[in-house]
Order: sequence, then structure tokens, then C-alpha cells
Amino acid sequence: MTASPARDPSSNRELSFQQPGTGSDPPVPLSGRAEETGEPRVFLWTVLTLLAVYASLRFVVPWISLWLGTSQIPVPVPRFAIGLYMLCAVIGALVYVNSDARRWRLFLGPVVRLFALPRERIRWPQAVVFGAIPLVIGALAWNRVMPSSQPPAQLRMQHPTMPQKYVSLENPFRKLPEAERQKAEAEGVILYQKNCRPCHGTSADGNGPLARGLRLRPVNFTDPGTIATVVEPYVFWRVKEGGIGLPAIGTPWESAMPAWSDLTDDEIWKVVMATYALAGKEPRKPEGASP
Repeated sequence: MTASPARDPSSNRELSFQQPGTGSDPPVPLSGRAEETGEPRVFLWTVLTLLAVYASLRFVVPWISLWLGTSQIPVPVPRFAIGLYMLCAVIGALVYVNSDARRWRLFLGPVVRLFALPRERIRWPQAVVFGAIPLVIGALAWNRVMPSSQPPAQLRMQHPTMPQKYVSLENPFRKLPEAERQKAEAEGVILYQKNCRPCHGTSADGNGPLARGLRLRPVNFTDPGTIATVVEPYVFWRVKEGGIGLPAIGTPWESAMPAWSDLTDDEIWKVVMATYALAGKEPRKPEGASP
């Protein structure tokens, strides 16, 4: 059996409730707000903690790779990883607040007060929540049944013409003696693994650890229909200016490929050469070039 809550005749309020056999513990409040009884705001701190975890995953963790020097750009956390971490955080928070009966009641207090109809007038938080519920349901139903008008398909050129200033460029490391060329290619592999591998994969196959979290999956360069069909200056242009450097005919691109302005031209040429080597492909020869 459990003890019945006491009631103050002058204020007509329930005072407290205490489990039998726990005389040393302070009474658990049944009514009144947590701050009125001197208790911590368990529900508020739980929500703020979960928001802090999400903000860290979304905005702080991507910069860790930049601070550690493993990448020259912030590496975003994939959406499925954020969802998995948040699920673990929610479960952990619920286990923590439910591990103590007093803490659990304090956690549920704001929810109970929000949905408990008062004897007098409805408080403004209740009015906002009760008014928003039908609006949200109505909006979801409307979006589901309303006729959709799709715009006409927009054609996008997969390989738009590169700017004229890149057309006459040549990879300066291709004409070096074999030993020096291999050394430059090895340096390019290091640069590739440091900057490009997270998205494009170790073998340039588009299966990097971050590829699944990107809206537009990186291209598999080992496919004969990709970099093997373009000349090296074209790849140099794409690396140097990134997705934002595409002309209008090449949009919408929706690519996470950044403009690698932090790399020098020589470093980009080394990366281009290493990319072809890792993919096992040869660049297309310009028209009129000697074989």
C-alpha cells in the first residue's frame, strides 16, 4: 500500500508523497513547479542536454578533422550516424531519469502539467500546444492529399565545357623522368588520402566513409565512363573550383565538392595524377596530341 497525499485545508493543494520505508528521503512533490520546491528542473536540463548533443554532432564534430589536420575542410557527420547517436542519447537520458523514482516524477511533471486540464482557465502554454496540434495535423493531411505540380525536368550537362583558361593547361609532372614522376605521383597519393579519401574512397571508387551521408554520392572513378573520358585539365578545373564553379548549364549540381583553394596548383596536379593511378585509368589525350 502507498500513503495518500496530504492536503493543506487553507490552500486546497496536495502537499507531498513519500514512499513507505524511505523516511530519510525528502518527499516527492505531487503538485507545484520544480523551482517552487527547490528541486532541479530535470525535464529542462534533459531537453537542453539532448539539444547540446545534437548541436555538437551537427556543428562541432565536423570541425574536429580540420583541427586535427586530417582534412582541409570540415567533414560533416552522416545523417544516419547523427540519428544513431541521438537515439543512443535519448535512451541514455530516459534510463538516467528513470533510475530514480523522485527524478522520474520531476521529469514527467512538466508534461503532466501541460496536458492536465485546469479547473479554471487554460494557461497560455496549453493554449499554444492545443492550438498547434490540429494545425500540424491539418498541414500534414493537406500536403498528403493536395495535388502536386512538378516543374518540367531540367536538363543538366554532365560534363560542361571547361573555361577557356584551363583548356591549354598541361600537367607539368607528366613529362618528368620516370623516377621524378613516380615521386610526384606518390606525393599526390598522400594528398589524395588526406583530402579526398573521406568521400571518394581509398581506391577512388566513390565508397569513402562519408559517401553514404552525402546527398549526391561521389562518382566511381574506376568506371570507364568517368575520368577516363576527360582530359587532365578538366579534372584540374573540377578540383580547383569545386561544385560551385560549374556554369549554369551544369546545374543543379547539389554537390558537396568544395573548391580546393588551399591547395597549390602543383599539389592539385599531383592529386589529379594520383587519382588516375588509384583508379587504374589513363586520361584522355587532347585532340591532335601525339600518342
